[in-house]
Amino acid sequence: MRSCIVTTIASLLARVALSAPISGNSSDIPKPSEFIRLESQYQANLRASLGPNGCTQETIRIRKSWDDVDDATRSDYVRAVKCLAAKPATVDKSIAPGAVNRLDDFTYIHDNQTNIIHVSGSFLPWHRIFVWQMEDALRNECGYKGTIPYWDPARFSQDPTASKVFDNSSFGGDGEYLPNDHGPYNITVPGLAINFTTLHPAGTGGGCVKAGPFANFQISLGPTDKEVIDPANKYGYQPNPRCLARNFDYPSSRDFLTWDTVTRLVGAPDVGTFHSILENDWHVKAHQFLGKDGLDLFTSPNDPIFYLLHSQVDRLWAIWQGQNFEERLYQVNGNRTFFGIPLDTAPNVPPSNATLEDVMDLGYGYTPKIKDGMPMTYNGRCYMYE
Repeated sequence: MRSCIVTTIASLLARVALSAPISGNSSDIPKPSEFIRLESQYQANLRASLGPNGCTQETIRIRKSWDDVDDATRSDYVRAVKCLAAKPATVDKSIAPGAVNRLDDFTYIHDNQTNIIHVSGSFLPWHRIFVWQMEDALRNECGYKGTIPYWDPARFSQDPTASKVFDNSSFGGDGEYLPNDHGPYNITVPGLAINFTTLHPAGTGGGCVKAGPFANFQISLGPTDKEVIDPANKYGYQPNPRCLARNFDYPSSRDFLTWDTVTRLVGAPDVGTFHSILENDWHVKAHQFLGKDGLDLFTSPNDPIFYLLHSQVDRLWAIWQGQNFEERLYQVNGNRTFFGIPLDTAPNVPPSNATLEDVMDLGYGYTPKIKDGMPMTYNGRCYMYE
């Protein structure tokens, strides 16, 4: 069974290898007509599903591209993120002594669940709830009035830093170039019953973000992305104060984060095809473009762009679901663990498929079922994408 798992993993990871840059147009590439059609169908179907009570036309929150929201909203979003960074952590310090602030609380929750919520059936619903929780924290704890915008890489795939996401009034750009620390990196994933390694490509930075509101931004948890696992700090819960680092990988953007990829993704005929394209050609490539802290499998929420990245992942899922909510809203696909690999705490448990009734852990005793994370307009949520 394990040899089969490893063979499958090797096949999937082959698509995460370095690829050569391609040439093309530079910035704000228009949406293809087919993507516009699919997006419009989702929006029409979702609005048609709203009733007079609960989530309504009047109460629904609208998430937009970071490049389309106004300057004041972008500025207030950055302010609210830094507000959370200034509030003390509430997580149990006996479990995560490295947690310093409210952002770390979220990073810890993600870190703690990583081998359950990636390349698994709970990936999409878990992150849907997680991003909504962050949106609520920004609004309820820091007075932000908007939503979490999404990072729309396809518009700028050939010149990714032309997006306002990376300008110096938003999240800043690449990390400082470090000649001896910009990759490639061999990474061993902790917490699995088998030795699982992967390669992070060489990038164009490697060091601290030096410009914008998050220049020398201090983080504490992680990293877990190491060649050798530290048994005394396997998941990076111990204090490790350092600056936020990035290591841009331009081929990931130019070759994968394109309109062709997202159009194939939201137009996928079935949930299996959707998941395959999402994991192999989009989700991992978006993290891979950011590199360093934004690529760390466990502690990637350390980079504030994480939430825009996952707002986009959620948007693409929403568009796919919205082609036919009756058939697709509750479709789940995938194993219960990372690639179906047993955890090191239960090494003899065979792979099994996730179900709608499986319980997820979102921290602080909140344990919704997978089915609770499927809708956008009930179970406590009320939002859509434009």
